[in-house]
Amino acid sequence: MSLMSRFTNLVAAKANKFLDAAEDPDAELELSYEKMLTSLQETKGHLADVIAEQITLEHQITDHKAAIDRHDQDARIALKAGREDLARAALGEKSSEEHKLAPIQTSLDHVRQQADKLKIYEQKLEDKIEQFRTEKESLKAEHQAAEAELQVDQQLAGIGKGLGGVEDTIQHARDKTHATAAKAEAMERMMDEGVIHDPLDHRTGNEHAIEKLRDQSDIDDQLAKLRAELDQNKEPPQP
Repeated sequence: MSLMSRFTNLVAAKANKFLDAAEDPDAELELSYEKMLTSLQETKGHLADVIAEQITLEHQITDHKAAIDRHDQDARIALKAGREDLARAALGEKSSEEHKLAPIQTSLDHVRQQADKLKIYEQKLEDKIEQFRTEKESLKAEHQAAEAELQVDQQLAGIGKGLGGVEDTIQHARDKTHATAAKAEAMERMMDEGVIHDPLDHRTGNEHAIEKLRDQSDIDDQLAKLRAELDQNKEPPQP
């Protein structure tokens, strides 16, 4: 298969996937899930690049510190031997290495901060993806159950594929209505879980942060209560 044929097939596959997502809430959820996984992989790639840069800078700092110690030792040896000229030269080399070390250390501190932020973001994204995956599977199960129930209702009502005309039009409209309702419910659930931001939620970042602190405080209180109960149940030490 030629490169152009592969490219054409890839574009067609992507287009079909987006069309399926527009008609089927299950496909839409799967497409969103794939996008989240892609974002996670990109984040892992960025993190790997930052960590690689961090390791490179750490090696450079190690080399410069070793050179500083070496030049310092050379200056001491030269001074003991009465060669002040050599001692001055060694100290000059030491000073040069120290000047080189300072900006590298600053860069390393910055890179470490970037790595820490990416690690936190990566963990949050993984948690969000797992939460979304669980909700997605639940929604898909509900949608499949609704489809099965709809088919039974169609049979009981005598609306089948064999009846054309108006009956088919009504059935198509009903299917679209169910799909739209399922999609709306899916979006509402994802907004409740925080997967999708609610544009009507006008709380500030501080208010969101306070809400998280409140939740954490509740967990800490429950943990303290549990520890107290465990301490009460401990047997007294044997004399």
